[in-house]
This record gives sequence, C-alpha cells and structure tokens, in this order.
Amino acid sequence: MNHPHPQEIKAGVDLARVRASLGPVLSAHGVDLVDLEWLTDRGGWVLRLTIERVPPPGAPRDASGGVTLDDCAEVSRDASAVLDAEEDIIPHHYSLEVSSPGLDRPLRSPADFVRFVGETAKVKLRRPAPDGQRVLRGPIAEAPEGQVAVVVDGKRIDVAYADVAEANLVFELKPSPKPSAKAKASGAGPARPHGRAKSGVRS
Repeated sequence: MNHPHPQEIKAGVDLARVRASLGPVLSAHGVDLVDLEWLTDRGGWVLRLTIERVPPPGAPRDASGGVTLDDCAEVSRDASAVLDAEEDIIPHHYSLEVSSPGLDRPLRSPADFVRFVGETAKVKLRRPAPDGQRVLRGPIAEAPEGQVAVVVDGKRIDVAYADVAEANLVFELKPSPKPSAKAKASGAGPARPHGRAKSGVRS
C-alpha cells in the first residue's frame, strides 16, 4: 500500500487524495493542476486550486495559464460537487478558490523550468551561486537533470536545482510598435496583461 508523503497531509486533509479525486474534473475541463494548497486565510480554512489550460499537441503553454474567469467558475462548481460527495475527504468547513497561475506564476518543479526555457525568471537560492549571487534574474537557458541555468546580464550561471529556494516567472512588457495615425485617432492602445483569474467560493 502506498502511503502519502507527510507533507501531503495537513490539518487532517490528505492532499494526495484530494488531488486524485479532482483529477477527472480537471481532465473533463481540459485543464492541469498547477498547485494545490490547504491553508488558513482570515481565520478560515481555504482549499486553493491553481489551474492552467492544456494546450493542443505541439503548441506552447501560455505562461499565464490560459484560463478565464468562466473556466475557474466551472471548475469550482464541479470540484465542489465532487468534494461534497466524499464527506470525509475534508473534515472542516472551508472555502474553495480556483485561480489561474498569473503572469508571475511560481516554478515548483524541474519540469516547470524545462517547460519555460527562454522565459524570464527570478530564482532565489539557498546558498550563493558560484559568482556570489543569491538571486538570479534572467532568461532560463536550460534545465538539465538536477540543474538550472539562468542567463544574468548576458552571463550564464548554473546552479543545482536542490539550491533553489523559490522561483517564479517575471512578466516583462515587450516594446510595442508605434500605433498608426488611424489607431491614435480612434484611441486604440496596447493591450494590458490580465491579472490573475479567481472564482468560486463555498463555505
């Protein structure tokens, strides 16, 4: 029998079981689970799901998650129904939050670094890099097994993945071409990035 990792059980809630129960719901909606958190917020328990859209085969993943508020609301509705049906899975009153990872999404696994090679990231280290830096900011160059390489000010810096304390993508607004005279006249301007989507709360 497989036993869950100790970190997967928090305040009597088996997160591995929650994840398994929600798997069919997420698959039905065409989304992946980026993160699952069980935490207290403003004195109450919260189960927080972070989801992203599964892209078509061969298409790149959207760093911001590619999900809408409607997606979050629909997943929240169906996830609530599944968790309510298993009355003993969460023995507390709680709120359910479903959100997209946002443009500053966390990088929580080696697979995340591989997925976002070429994207700009901020990487905090447990101990200094070979050049003494504790925070690396720049494009992810490569993520071979057990390693992460980040280009900082044009210089590649390799560190062990085990030394990564925290990491997240960094959104950088790309320069936009100047609008045409017609666009200026109509008041059109560059699109602004959307914030994190969040929907679905139950007690």
